[in-house]
Amino acid sequence: MLKQACFICKIVGLIAIIGALNWGSIGIFQVNLVDQLLGAGSTISRVIYALVGLSGLGLLVSFFVVCPGCKKPQ
Repeated sequence: MLKQACFICKIVGLIAIIGALNWGSIGIFQVNLVDQLLGAGSTISRVIYALVGLSGLGLLVSFFVVCPGCKKPQ
């Protein structure tokens, strides 16, 4: 799915995957990897959470609108 995507869409997909893996680790193992690696409540972890949220919104929008970068022949 992401093999034929533009660079921006690949980054958005990768960030969303990282967020999904973090949520999976919270649900299964009760371990928040972002907080473990970056410190709970740190500014960097808040930025990571914001990027994951924005990536999720970007993926949601991609269900309805085709990315102009992905529309161009590569």
